[in-house]
Order: sequence, then C-alpha cells, then structure tokens
Amino acid sequence: MAARRTGLFVWPLVSMANRGQARSHSGLFACALLLGMADGLAQPADVDAAAATAPLAGSPTITISGADRLLDENLRAHLSVTGEPCSAEQRRLNRLLPQVSGDIERAAQALGYYRQTHQVEFTAGTPCWSLNMAVTPGEPVRFAAPNINVAAPSPESAASTIDDPFARLLAESPVREGAQLIHSDYENLKSALSAVAVDNGYFAARFNRSELAVNLQRNSADVTIDFDPGPRYQFGTINISPIDELSPRFISRYLTFAEGAPYSSAMLIALRENLNDSQYFSQVAVTPQLSMSPGGVAAVAVDPGGRQQAGSYRVGSDVAGVVPVTIALTPRPRHSWSAGLGVTTDIGPRVTLAYEDRYLNRSGHRLNADAALAPTRQEPNLSYVIPLRDPVTESLSISTGYLGQQTDTFNSDTYRVGVSYRSTVDAWLLGNEWLQNIYTNFQRENSKINHVREQSNLTVSGINWARTQSDDPIFPTRGWRLFGQVSGASNAFLSDMSFLQLYGSGKIVYPLGRTRLLLRAEAATTIVDAVDDLPVTIRFFTGGDQTVRGHQFNSLGALNELGEVIGGKHLLTGSAEVDFEVRPGWKMAVFYDVGNSFADFADFQLYKSVGVGVRWMSPIGPIRADLGMGMGSGDEKDSFRLHITMGPDL
Repeated sequence: MAARRTGLFVWPLVSMANRGQARSHSGLFACALLLGMADGLAQPADVDAAAATAPLAGSPTITISGADRLLDENLRAHLSVTGEPCSAEQRRLNRLLPQVSGDIERAAQALGYYRQTHQVEFTAGTPCWSLNMAVTPGEPVRFAAPNINVAAPSPESAASTIDDPFARLLAESPVREGAQLIHSDYENLKSALSAVAVDNGYFAARFNRSELAVNLQRNSADVTIDFDPGPRYQFGTINISPIDELSPRFISRYLTFAEGAPYSSAMLIALRENLNDSQYFSQVAVTPQLSMSPGGVAAVAVDPGGRQQAGSYRVGSDVAGVVPVTIALTPRPRHSWSAGLGVTTDIGPRVTLAYEDRYLNRSGHRLNADAALAPTRQEPNLSYVIPLRDPVTESLSISTGYLGQQTDTFNSDTYRVGVSYRSTVDAWLLGNEWLQNIYTNFQRENSKINHVREQSNLTVSGINWARTQSDDPIFPTRGWRLFGQVSGASNAFLSDMSFLQLYGSGKIVYPLGRTRLLLRAEAATTIVDAVDDLPVTIRFFTGGDQTVRGHQFNSLGALNELGEVIGGKHLLTGSAEVDFEVRPGWKMAVFYDVGNSFADFADFQLYKSVGVGVRWMSPIGPIRADLGMGMGSGDEKDSFRLHITMGPDL
C-alpha cells in the first residue's frame, strides 16, 4: 500500500476537489447529504456479537482476542466469510485466509488502527468450522488539530444578526485534536454540516474543500473542511387555507414565525405540532413551497411529518431567497361525545361522560361538560374556555361544578363557581414548560363528620404548577411528575374564615436494570388556628389506593378526644416500590408506604404498610392489584386490604 511506503494515506472516499473553487450549483451539497459511511463502522448483518460465546447450532464459531468492544464489533461486521457452509473442508478454508486478512485490515483502519498485526486460523470441524483471530491493534492514529472553516453568513442574509446554527455542532463534534481517528466521525461531521444547513435554510451551501489525510510517520490524521453555507433563505408569504369554523386571524396566533423570519425546519415542525395539539383539526399540512426541478438551487424536500430530506429541488417562488408556506387544515367535527368505565377500590366502579363543542364561535371558544359518577363520589363540571393571545400556552376558563363525597369518615356536598387562567411558564431552576394555573373559586359546602353537620362559604384563591416528563406516557421506564400549590381564603372577602395552605407532591420512576424503582411523596401544611375551623374538604385525610395502602380510603387523620378521625391541618406521606417483569406484559411489585395527616407538628403518628402487587400492561394502560398489610400506630391493629387501580404511573 502506498500509505505504508510514503507515510501519507488519503482516505479514498474523501472529496479532494474544489480547493478554493466555487461550484456553480449545489451538487456537492446534495452529495454530502447522501454520502455513506462505507469506510466507517458497518452495521452488523451476518454475525452476531455474541457468536463467539454462544454459537447457534450449525453456525461457525468466531473467536477474537486482543480487541476492545468497538474493534471486536467492527471486525465481526466486516467479515465476509460467514456465509461459507459448515461442511467446508480445511483446504477451502485455508484459501480464504487472505480474504479474512483484508477484512481485518479494513475494519481496523476504519477505527484508526493502521499498524495492527494479526494471526488468523481456520479449523474445520463438527458441527461447523471455527475461526480464531488474534489481533494486536497497536497505537491508533489520532486527529491533529482540525482545520474547519465554516464561512460566516453573507452580510445581506437575514441570518447575519442571529446565532450561528453551526457553532454547537462544531463544539460537540468528536473530530477534535487528540481524539482517536474513527472515519465515520469525519463522514458524520460532513453530513451533519449539510443537515444543519438544510434545516436552517442555507439551500446553496457547498463544500469548497473536504479532505482527510492520514500521516503514518506522525501517526496523525489531518482534517481540512472549507464549508460555505451561502445566504440564508427567509420565510415568504404564509397562506392559510380558509375554513368556516375558525377565522384566519385566530389560526395565525398559532404561528411560530412571521414573514421575513430566517427559514427554519424546526419552526415548521413546531407549527405543525401546535396545530395538532390544539384539538381543532383532524389533519394538518404545513408545506414550504419547494417543488422538484432537476439542477435546482435547493437540495431539500419535506416529508409528511414536516422533516426535510435530501434531493434536488427548487423554491416555488419568483423572489430569490424566499420560501412561501401554505397551511391546509381539516377541522374536526364540532360536537364530540365520549364515555368511559373504570374501577378502583377507593371509590368503586366509575362511569365518565364528556361532551365538547369545539366551535362556539370563530375565535375558538369552547364549551366543555364532563361528569364522573361513582357510588362514593359524584363530580359533574361545566366550563367555558377562551383561548387568549397565545392559544398554545394561554387560556381563560369560567366554570361551575358539584362534588359529592360519601366515605366512611365523612359526607360532603360542595357547589363551586370560578374562573381560572392557565399558561405555560418557565420555572426558576426547574426548566421550562410548566403548566401554571391561577384560580379563584367561590364554593358552598355542606358536610357531616362524626355526626356533626357543618356549612361554610369560601372564596378560595390559589396558584399551582405542574409538570410531567417521561420516556413513555403510558408505560414509562424513566420519568418524574411534580405538583405544587399555594391556596387560601380571607374572611375579609366573601369567606367565613381565613386560612393559607401549601401543598406539594412528586413521583419518580427510575430504571434499575430490568426492574423499576418508583418513589412517591407528598407534604402539606395549613396556617389556621384549629382543624375544626377548616371545612371538611379543605382538611387532609389519607389512606387508600394512592397513599397508604392496607388502610381504607381517607380513614387516616388527626383524631379528636373520642378517637374519631377528623382530618388534619398537615399531611406527610411517602412510598417506595419496586416492580419487575415476570413474563411479557406482566409484572410483580413489592412496596412500602408510610404517612398520616395530623393537627400538630409536635405530636403526630405515622401509619405504615407493606405489600405485594401484580401489574398487567393492558392495551388501555397498567391495571394494578395490590395486597397491602396496614401496620397501625400505637395500639392500632394490623389490617389487610386489596387495592385495584388503573392508569399511567405518572
């Protein structure tokens, strides 16, 4: 090989043309997107990485020594002799030794091992032949300081005043001084430069020079890339196809960009997601006007999901550097009805009904009605929802409802009317996209607890924040949920009493190998003179499916002089659970719960429970059956209780 004689090796697929010479079209740009990784890490096809230790019956045994994991995988991927029949004779196998040596050399060089040595031996046998490879990789070639030049946007470009979209890519690239030469890293860098250019509207981008040169005397690789993005295109006219149900003015409030803004495929995707999430439309098509044309000026296309692909296209506009956008929408039916069935041991069987009128007017106002009916809990609600300036993140809701509860601890009837403002906000130190709800409700409550009847009128105002993040909305293996609320009332404003209440809860799902750890906690406190001053529905009770299993729903709380549960001003609960798969779709779980509500921080008792459970990963979500043993506090007796719940973990 010439590289071994001269000490300089140029990787054969690297383009070395156009050194400082601009091309008249973007053919090289399209080629950069399509350039494969033939000399990089090939995808394993014929040989599984575990073949050396656990060969299948009738398949060859391939043993590799002296190679790390990455080199081992690449050697197996490059081997071309695995298709030889198991009955191959020794003479036939010996004739394949030069072919195997060539495969080893290509696989090793792809990872920068240009000075490797190896010994290879075939052995014919029963039930199949075997191949032993002893590899000494040697010191790998490493990148010298790369010479990467990405030309700044043209002064007339709209992008010249915004952040450089290539800066992060270059900062995170593995092609850096001292790093091991892996040829696919170099090819991936070029492909990524092209992809970033396409995604950000640099449709005339081109490589003036791209070269990877391996110098074996210095045992280093020199990278030279001269990439010219060219001017950045802008969004042109935004055409919204009219529909009868909603006005164009309202729909335009979902736009993530304006005419004249720098082109960005991320903005197109965000717009599509916003329109889909609005629940107004059954079909959404956001289409930049790019039409096919051989030898055109742009190398982009858009698939149905809004993402762009390589190709040869032209911009469908007579204005240079401008991409018009068309938005076509198919509205959903105006009226929507739904019903559901469920069951938990806390409230028994439950029927849910819901109705929605999506188009009360062309400004997107909605009417929602829903009801959840169970033997121990009845909750119908009616709300009028008004989208605000940014309908993606802001809405105003005027609502009324009723909540009836019949438990072994208390009965209550609560009538409510109120208004709330919902928005998406950034939370300090906790990231963005938190759902914030600011509300004021007037409620009238009639209740009975321990044969004592109470009546109260309250105007409760509050603010809460919530966020859920997980890798799967139904069956998460990793994720978390947080909720926090501050609420209160004042007897100076349409209330019979004054109080301030703080509440917070959280849950974490964390993988531990093939098992999951689920941690849950909640804590609350109320600033008020005495528990008896609080209406029953403002007090805290615990016990049941979602808190301390092994105890009946809402059966735990502060006690009065007669030992009767009256609820508490404060709340503290926690849970730790581990589940693991026992067969596809089924899991077993063990758990430990602790908690109680109490009237005074200085004198409180915690109830505990332990138990086991079964989970079925049903098509509609997890269904859980838990057997909990509730351990009492003080003189309380232990108890067993079955809990059945359904719904996502977060």
